[in-house]
Amino acid sequence: MTQRAAHELAASGCSDDPINSIRKYQGSQFGRSLFQVLSTIGLLLGSYVLIYAGLMHGWWISLAITPFAAGLSIRTFILQHDCGHGSLFKASWANDFVGRLCSLLTLTPYDHWKKHHRLHHGSWNNMDTRGRLSDMYSDCITVSEYQKMTPIKKYLYRASKNPALTVFLMPPIIFFIVYRIAFDTPRHWVKERLGVYLTNLILLLGYGALVWLMGLKFVAIVSFMVIYPAAVTGVWLFLVQHKFEGVQWAKKPQWNAFDAVLTGCSFLRLPGIMRWFTGDIGVHHVHHAAPGIPNYRLLACHDAHVVFQNVKILTWRDGIREARSNVLWDEETQTMVDLYSVR
Repeated sequence: MTQRAAHELAASGCSDDPINSIRKYQGSQFGRSLFQVLSTIGLLLGSYVLIYAGLMHGWWISLAITPFAAGLSIRTFILQHDCGHGSLFKASWANDFVGRLCSLLTLTPYDHWKKHHRLHHGSWNNMDTRGRLSDMYSDCITVSEYQKMTPIKKYLYRASKNPALTVFLMPPIIFFIVYRIAFDTPRHWVKERLGVYLTNLILLLGYGALVWLMGLKFVAIVSFMVIYPAAVTGVWLFLVQHKFEGVQWAKKPQWNAFDAVLTGCSFLRLPGIMRWFTGDIGVHHVHHAAPGIPNYRLLACHDAHVVFQNVKILTWRDGIREARSNVLWDEETQTMVDLYSVR
């Protein structure tokens, strides 16, 4: 922990161990967690029913419900995310059961995603652990690494980091296609690989039944209308929570988890309705400090600790401006710089 963090912690009246103080907010409330699951999944399934029913009376009813369904898809992903961290329920079997159930609605294989995401939590903003495909939206390269590229590699890299591609085109490809394969996964991850294939099988059966009832065109259009905005928003959330003005990267042994909480995660302060749909994932610094805190206790933990007062705060408007993956880490100035400003 840095000296600045230690001083802030002392001012907050907490113990010398910030993580120990923050972890007091871990622990789920069964009734509240169960209500979140039943209400969210119930509303999402109900929205799908209304959307398909609306198709029989024209597109306007379905279009009106689609944004609500997309928001519920994001919230369902957050519940799956909490299950992956074991924070939604005390029993691991309950987290895994609900997480796998949510995965059928988010199109994200639970066990595979959970394993990769835990790797992210072990080393985010660590210069020595870059290069994982699953971290493409929180990863970066340095200015010197970019300058060593050949002209054609520089061109391809710039093209791959164009916001039009990373924010608007890649998300549906990730959720509809990439998550259908066990990408970036060692062969000894047998459980995770099996989870991908079983998820695909159940999705094939479920969507096959829908196609038989409603027709391929309607199923494809409805799925895209709901999942696409949810996927774009989800990627945007992850991007602005790890790539923003002032973010810091470090190498071992300088890197440590608590400093990375304060300087490697943003606090995306969203309006109430957006907070509900996103399950307060914008309180991302607290989530990284103690992943076992359920979504409904994150903000209370932030408010209780003065040590978090200097974490980078973004509004949703700031988040739109900060939604850039086309940045490089300058090791000399210890800042992120625009890709297009470097030759």
